[in-house]
Amino acid sequence: MSLVLHQDRQTSSLRLEGTFTFESHAQFRSVSQDLLNATTSSQISLNLSALTYMDSSALGMLLLLRETAEAKGVKILLEDPSPVVMEILKVVQFVKLFEIRER
Repeated sequence: MSLVLHQDRQTSSLRLEGTFTFESHAQFRSVSQDLLNATTSSQISLNLSALTYMDSSALGMLLLLRETAEAKGVKILLEDPSPVVMEILKVVQFVKLFEIRER
């Protein structure tokens, strides 16, 4: 998986590209925690438009990030998920746990 970070005073975002699986957990955890610790905004956007697949461990990592972010008063937004990823998010009912913005 490839991660592309964007951060300025107004927004913090992370674009995930490729497949998000257990093999990506260390990279995702490191980058997302660094972003969360450095953010000055009240929201972090995860752009999922270039994500082609995610497994159950990836879903768990999203839940952990959400929990950590909420403790710091930061909201996690899932933005523009690819059709395959959106179907996964619907099946596991993440649509009830996260704000998901489709374009």
